[in-house]
Amino acid sequence: MKVGIVGLPQVGKTTIFKLLTRGRVDTSSWGGGREAHIGIAEVADPRLDRLAAIVKPKKTTYATIEYVDLPGLARGEGKAALEGRSKEMASYLASLKNVEALLHVVRAFEDPSLPHIEGSVDPVRDIGVFELELIFADLAVIDKRLERLEKDLKKGRSRELEMEQEILLRFKAALESEQPLRELELTPEEERRVRGFTFLSAKPIQLVINVGDQDAAKIDRVVEAFGLEKQAAMPKVGITAVCGKIESEIASLPPEDARLFMEDLALPDNAVDRIIQNSYELLGVFSYYTAGEPEARAWTIPKDTTAARAAGVIHSDIEKGFIKAEVVSYDDMVRLGSFPAAKAKGVLRLEGKDYRVREGDVILFRFNV
Repeated sequence: MKVGIVGLPQVGKTTIFKLLTRGRVDTSSWGGGREAHIGIAEVADPRLDRLAAIVKPKKTTYATIEYVDLPGLARGEGKAALEGRSKEMASYLASLKNVEALLHVVRAFEDPSLPHIEGSVDPVRDIGVFELELIFADLAVIDKRLERLEKDLKKGRSRELEMEQEILLRFKAALESEQPLRELELTPEEERRVRGFTFLSAKPIQLVINVGDQDAAKIDRVVEAFGLEKQAAMPKVGITAVCGKIESEIASLPPEDARLFMEDLALPDNAVDRIIQNSYELLGVFSYYTAGEPEARAWTIPKDTTAARAAGVIHSDIEKGFIKAEVVSYDDMVRLGSFPAAKAKGVLRLEGKDYRVREGDVILFRFNV
């Protein structure tokens, strides 16, 4: 899973990036450059820990998320791309081409030493400003493609090109009315035809409200506290909050000290877990497990994934040679301790390639190479 961290300048994106990657990436040399930075976050998983304690594998591998930290996108930069005045948007779009979702860090903290680029702290306004820049950037992509399509259609009519033109004209109309593309309902065929475009406003977006120290207690009710009810009701939009400054300090403490600090501040859980859980819900994904003597591992798949496709996440050869899946629920595996014990108790299920994998399934795939 790959997620792009975006937002206006000076909102705390790098702080959130460091939190998510647990400081594994050295950000000390980062300045005001326009380059993207990449880091990997391990997904903490108590269920995988429990499975590993039972099966005692040689190796335990957690699910991961790749985060791409992008430079701040200021008011006017997306519009500049629409007007053909911005070369920087091309590299911005390229960095986000393969991300599955956007993590938009929104500033809700006051800091006199770090003036807000818009002159004041206003999360609702900033969300609107940034969304509009995404819309402008998408319009620039569409206008360029429509211009090319018109030339191609003059050379010769093609139903394929005509359908693409129809879809893009519908997209353009929505964007010109300031409607992000993620709000449109697309048929599977329409989704297939526009999959190659980097439409930023079409991507699911997670709003991460970066609050100040005095608002740490509002983290679990951020929607009401900052008037984000309208945003919360939008399709493919998730909302969570962090207190970047404090939670960065907590992340550097020993586990027991961190727990006590969080209790004192009434923080419901840690920032990383909050953001990742929200990302999973937004993208509609979950983990299933493989657990044996060589390795216990979590695998991330979309909801409604078949057993054959879940096998393909491990290796394409397993999907091609799929015979059957031996499936035990997480609870039964923890209770009984092994596949043979689950089989003896009659709770191991043999499933075919069309079985829809459930969250927490522990699976052993049988296949021919």
